[in-house]
Amino acid sequence: MSWDYEFQKNVTAVTLKELSDSGDLATGAQVTLDLEFLPTDTADADACAKALRTFGYEVEIHEDGMIAASIGNVPLTLEGVWQQEERATKIALDRGYEPDGWGFWEP
Repeated sequence: MSWDYEFQKNVTAVTLKELSDSGDLATGAQVTLDLEFLPTDTADADACAKALRTFGYEVEIHEDGMIAASIGNVPLTLEGVWQQEERATKIALDRGYEPDGWGFWEP
């Protein structure tokens, strides 16, 4: 299966526009970005966690196999979020995980 990165990026762009339009957050604010990945039949949690940590992510492996990865100082812009989202997605997909969304604590 090939992953549809264009669709994923477009969903991220829509989400960020909705956040911006709501006026609750300043565009470009620095956030700690939280990403979640769900295991597939070929998931290798240890390999995925190790690879994510290599790129500076803090990683938690949950009992159900879900991986939560966080990285700080990400600008709340499409470029900032997408850079991290795309990188982490590629790492996760190569190790049997699929993205399940992202979020952040408000600054």
